[in-house]
Amino acid sequence: MDKMITYENTSKRNKNNEYKVKGYTQSKVLYNRKFTAPLWKKRKNEYDADEEARLEKIVFGNPSDIINNLLDDKSKTKIKDEHVDVCETIKDNKDDGINSEDSENDSDQNISILNYSNDTHTKLEKKEPAWIDEDDYSYTVDLSLNSQNHNLSCERSEKLYTTYLENRYKLFVGTPKWAKLERNDEADDLDSNILKHSCHLEAPKIKSLPKNVIDIKVLKALNKTTHTEGPIVTSVEFHPSSTVALVAGTSGVLSLFQVDGHTNNKLHSMKFKKYPISKATFMKEGTEILLGSQYYPYCHTYDLMNGKTYKFSLPHRITNMKRYEVSSDGKLIALCGRSGEIYLLRSFTKELVGTFRMNSKCRVLAFTPDSKTLISHGDGSEMYIWDLNTRMCINRAIDDGSLSCKSLAVSPSGQFVATGSAQGVVNLYDMKTVLEDRNPTPLKIWMNLVTSVTSLKFNLTSEILSAASVDKHNAFRMMHLPSFTVFSNFPTLQTIIGMPQTINFSPGSGYLSISNRTGSALLYRLRHYGNY
Repeated sequence: MDKMITYENTSKRNKNNEYKVKGYTQSKVLYNRKFTAPLWKKRKNEYDADEEARLEKIVFGNPSDIINNLLDDKSKTKIKDEHVDVCETIKDNKDDGINSEDSENDSDQNISILNYSNDTHTKLEKKEPAWIDEDDYSYTVDLSLNSQNHNLSCERSEKLYTTYLENRYKLFVGTPKWAKLERNDEADDLDSNILKHSCHLEAPKIKSLPKNVIDIKVLKALNKTTHTEGPIVTSVEFHPSSTVALVAGTSGVLSLFQVDGHTNNKLHSMKFKKYPISKATFMKEGTEILLGSQYYPYCHTYDLMNGKTYKFSLPHRITNMKRYEVSSDGKLIALCGRSGEIYLLRSFTKELVGTFRMNSKCRVLAFTPDSKTLISHGDGSEMYIWDLNTRMCINRAIDDGSLSCKSLAVSPSGQFVATGSAQGVVNLYDMKTVLEDRNPTPLKIWMNLVTSVTSLKFNLTSEILSAASVDKHNAFRMMHLPSFTVFSNFPTLQTIIGMPQTINFSPGSGYLSISNRTGSALLYRLRHYGNY
């Protein structure tokens, strides 16, 4: 009790409701003041456009200044007036105490420098030094050795210290590769320099495809997640500008996939009831898909922009759309008839604009890349060349050793024409000889397949010609056109392709797809080419 009484006596209350005990202040509102007071807001940095532009100019530089410097003929790095600096350095040498005899001895070196300044004006138009030190032509060997308190063991012919160091380095090390300015290519011209300094990407250089062995990798099949297109996948097409591919088959299902090689996600799928799809292809720069069937006299078009399907009846006397080709410009469609007829349709309206007739049954068609000529082949041994402007046959070239043609392909470059016969022979012709000669001589004849060649396809760069036969398991080959040789490492004994139905390359030749009669659209990666 005594302690309690003494505590009460020593404590006093002030006006702020605070207690002072032995010099220590206890505040009842200390907690509230500390945690209920508003926090100071952080000051936000205000945006200054001029300051940002100034910093960007310091870090990244000004592209306009670089271009002006490239186009400026009066560059400060040129050595046109180098002799003026040399004369001044000679005066400086006299003032520094160098004898006149030494200056006379140096005259030869100075004359060579003057000749260098006059002669190198033409040489430096190709390669100019990035930086020049004027003191290099005034700093002699004697001056450098005197400052270093060093004497040479033997007399040297060099007068300038820079030439002495260069010769000494070459003597012990040699000229490094990075110091050699001579180049075979002429890629570093003015335009490419401007593009480099203007933050533009240069077009990559495409290297030639090596022969004999091709770098190929097996990927996940395009329709691995669906397998509903039918037991026979009749069409595999790559979009011309997007990483999208379509897969269609005999069950009447059309599917679109995102091509990445890992998951190949399905984008869209649609079913055409009682309409087995014989062929499907992109049209109108990839905004429309044309579908045809061998059983019905009408076709379907699917508009990718609005997601609608349209049905078009074929003109009179056209009973099916099993075998057809679309011109490169997308304006014409050519169809094979039953008795040697060839029908030309307008792609937009599907109306008949012309009819050709062969002496034998027409089985395959191919447009030239300029869309001015049509090549047809069939049961006979002749290739018919049709001029689409005059609607006349301009030539009938004999296919060497062929009795019946099953496939036909024209290279995207317009240089080659390939034919595949029912006897398993692939003939490669030059386009000019096919258009003009009656008996063209094949550039190369391949007999690697023993059954009828039902599919032929060139890649975009016209370096690869692929051939396949649907009549035999793993009957697939790829030819290297610059050397006219067959790649030996694909397919191997462990490769499982099945019965190859169709072949197609992506626009950049980065992917190869082979469809078969087991409902799969196989996908392979050609590593020599780009991603798509």
